Amino acid sequence: MLAWWAFQDGDQNLISLEKGFEIEHIYPKNRYEKEKSLTDKRNLEKLGNKSLLEKKINIRASDYRFADKIKYYEGFESRGKIKEGTEIISLKKLANRTDFVEDDIIERNEMIINTFMDYLKENNLEK
Repeated sequence: MLAWWAFQDGDQNLISLEKGFEIEHIYPKNRYEKEKSLTDKRNLEKLGNKSLLEKKINIRASDYRFADKIKYYEGFESRGKIKEGTEIISLKKLANRTDFVEDDIIERNEMIINTFMDYLKENNLEK
């Protein structure tokens, strides 16, 4: 379901699967472990907290706070070298925020599920 949802954005181009992808926790697990800043730890594993992300970017951004992940999502220059951002449009759009908190996880989770259910209904795939 996550792969389906990641490409439902009308702005999203097809991405080569040769790049290699991992599951990104937008709100990092280690942030919860250090700050205990979620009221429900289970929200870490909801779809609303996950996205596909290119493996090379996920390795660099994995444990950072959201505000620090933004540069990895968007891309940046370091020591004269360009570090490419993600090709996942939904993450680039999230990068317009200053933070990603528990309410964002819950809201995004509901949106993903509702969008998927609408897709099933529109295509007569719902039982």
